[in-house]
Amino acid sequence: MYRLTGSRRSYDWGSTTSMFEFLGRDPDGAPFAELWLGAHPTGPATAHTSAGAAGLDEVIEADSIRHLGPKVQAEFGRLPYLLKLLAPARPLSMQVHPSPEMAQAGFHDEESRGVPLTDPTRSFKDEYHKPEMVYALSRFEGLVGFRPTDQVHSLLSRLDGPVTAALHALSPAAADAGLQNALRQLLQLSAADVDHIVAACRQLAVTSSDPEERSAYGTVDELARFYPGDVGAVVSLLLNRVVLEPGQLVFLGDGIPHAYLSGFGLELMANSDNVLRLGLTSKHLDSNAMLEALDFTSSGYEVESAPNGAITHVFSPPVPEFALSISHLEHADGPHTLPGDGPRLLTCVEGTIQATTDGESLGLRLNRGESIFVPAADGPLTVRGSGTVAQAFVP
Repeated sequence: MYRLTGSRRSYDWGSTTSMFEFLGRDPDGAPFAELWLGAHPTGPATAHTSAGAAGLDEVIEADSIRHLGPKVQAEFGRLPYLLKLLAPARPLSMQVHPSPEMAQAGFHDEESRGVPLTDPTRSFKDEYHKPEMVYALSRFEGLVGFRPTDQVHSLLSRLDGPVTAALHALSPAAADAGLQNALRQLLQLSAADVDHIVAACRQLAVTSSDPEERSAYGTVDELARFYPGDVGAVVSLLLNRVVLEPGQLVFLGDGIPHAYLSGFGLELMANSDNVLRLGLTSKHLDSNAMLEALDFTSSGYEVESAPNGAITHVFSPPVPEFALSISHLEHADGPHTLPGDGPRLLTCVEGTIQATTDGESLGLRLNRGESIFVPAADGPLTVRGSGTVAQAFVP
């Protein structure tokens, strides 16, 4: 097992306090948005081995069979998931992730055209898809998935002027194409149009008698205060506002639009950095690629909660790259063996725990915010103590 030091990301939307508090560090005045605990080449965690400190990607590559195991090595050839701690203090960009086929084609196209990976107009950073899920460690809010078309139609019908073309696109006969065409119309709005719609939403957020309408229109106003003139604020009317309480999780497959708004949580995803943006950002917008990536046939979302009193609950999304187990050791009478095998990432999210692999007597002690990588060759993993531990593994 190797202790890990995560790779910090200081994006401007990050909290200046919550990540530091979780890690037990003093704030340095800069935002601390994400802590990457994985082996993505653009931000690998540092593994502290007996031979010294090195990037986790380099450590795994030096002996991939030992670290990944034959099954994962044969199927993926790398650590297939990326675990992050996520601390948004204000809304992230509204975004979608491509399918495997689209990611591979887009990546090779930009490579063949010589577009540098550091180019801000680059859309595909690697050739992999990026399904992901968020597990809330505090109250966590976001926008996830399209609303049903009738709800979108109802919300737009209370507005006038600039949304008329989008509203007309949502005819019952248009089905999924109506939602796509409505989004195309909204993306053409000028900053003045956006300001007009935001002003109307601000009033409706106060005067509407429907709580769902007040929330939807209030979200437009909220986002516009952070991103004035940005069409993403208006596009939020197409998406569901989701609140996760601590211990709840939501999964986002390929093509599902989303934007995280506030809170603190764990984010587990396929090992990719491909992001196509719809708005709420000053970064590059590739509208054609984004529209191609979106799944307009899917609406709604599903929040999953662990059953009360369970020692371990496994969140298993419908993808082969990753699963997440959450273990509450206060419910265990003694040492508890975690599910899963292969390459594992362990993060203590509350209290203090001791992790021991097969044949070891001492193991490693983890306090809140500390993480380790467990190679496949280390065998079964046992934990004890008083706390809560999250484990990322390949199902």
